[in-house]
Amino acid sequence: MKINQTAGRCILACLLVFLLVQIYYLSCYLIPASPQEPWEELSVLYLVQSVFVTACICAVFFVQLWERVRRDAASPFARLLLVNGDGQVKKEVLLQGRYSFAITGKKNGREVFVETSQILEPGRYLYGTCNLVKGRWYLEAAASDRPIGLKRECDNVIYRLKKEMPYLLLDTDVIYADTYKIIFRKNETGSGGKEHGADPL
Repeated sequence: MKINQTAGRCILACLLVFLLVQIYYLSCYLIPASPQEPWEELSVLYLVQSVFVTACICAVFFVQLWERVRRDAASPFARLLLVNGDGQVKKEVLLQGRYSFAITGKKNGREVFVETSQILEPGRYLYGTCNLVKGRWYLEAAASDRPIGLKRECDNVIYRLKKEMPYLLLDTDVIYADTYKIIFRKNETGSGGKEHGADPL
């Protein structure tokens, strides 16, 4: 699929270059050199057709570029679930339209929170932050003594994350903070709309 897309773009690019050369030749050389001749109208027709097809190809490239930018700015996950030590979902947070969130906890307790504010509330402790970069979520543990862990689908081990080092998050990863864990859900519809029961944070 990727090879077919690349080949199609190369063909369109070559056709675009050909049309641009043809437009330049027709408008600067052929038409001015043949005033009032019978085939002048045919040259003008070729020029109009070339301009029209060129505009269509440019529109295709513009739409593809816009789709690429929109896709890179969208979250690959629809939402996250904050689950406590008893297995109960404490909070469900939509991730579409969001570019970062923080994982915090209480200094005098074991409760964990997911929030967007960059300024911590009094009595809160920062475990780490997650940022969306070019369509991918990255987790970075805070520079502190309170650990945060990450479990991959293929492993039965929870890895303690190094401080201030970004880790790429997959939809099958589980983040552990104290007795809580954060689970991601894939964006199945791609619409980014609000789902039933989700908390917009």
